[in-house]
Amino acid sequence: HLKNVMEDNIQQRRKEEERVQNETGLSLEAIDYGRKTFMAALANGKASEGTLTMTELIDSGIVEMLVELMEYDSFEQFLENMEQDEDEKINFEKFLVGLQKCAMTKNTDENSLCDVSCDLEEVLTVTAQRLAPIEAKKQEMTMSERKKKYSDRYDEMVKSFEEWEDLVPQGDGRMIQVLTGCFAGAKNNYIVQALKIVYMDYSALRVGGDLVFKLMGKLVNRRSR
Repeated sequence: HLKNVMEDNIQQRRKEEERVQNETGLSLEAIDYGRKTFMAALANGKASEGTLTMTELIDSGIVEMLVELMEYDSFEQFLENMEQDEDEKINFEKFLVGLQKCAMTKNTDENSLCDVSCDLEEVLTVTAQRLAPIEAKKQEMTMSERKKKYSDRYDEMVKSFEEWEDLVPQGDGRMIQVLTGCFAGAKNNYIVQALKIVYMDYSALRVGGDLVFKLMGKLVNRRSR
């Protein structure tokens, strides 16, 4: 009986890999890296039957890594490509197909440098390589230590916006408006404290906040040269 179960699982896995290959064109090696990434997310969440909610996927920290590697300007833009079933769950197959859509979106973006960001096989390879030390470090940290880490990171970002104000870029545009809003928000203690609470408690907002900070940092550095 156990042998039959194992053989059935192997067959199901092969069929799944074949479907992913047909839809994405990924190599079996890349699919294996993708499986390791998805399994790491499963291990971190309260997942059942091999599926994850978007919240569990975000909580694992993997989305933040993928958004960074694929050089997305918008957290929401990335998530739009990740399909969920009727129960708002993501399985391994949908995970890789969604990532392929993300890579294709970046590949057709005229502003994309198309380095790692457009090569999903390379993205999955780098992600799998980064996961091991990150997971080991996570296991060593208590919840209070994680909260302190998030708190310190948030305080550093607020401090940076205060320091960057003298480097306000000239001009118009959406990114300049976002940066100006960040400068104004950093001066309002009520806003700073309210955002700190949601930043520390909600992973999706934390990932989005980190992404905005990185984009604003690039904008300031580029305009101040």
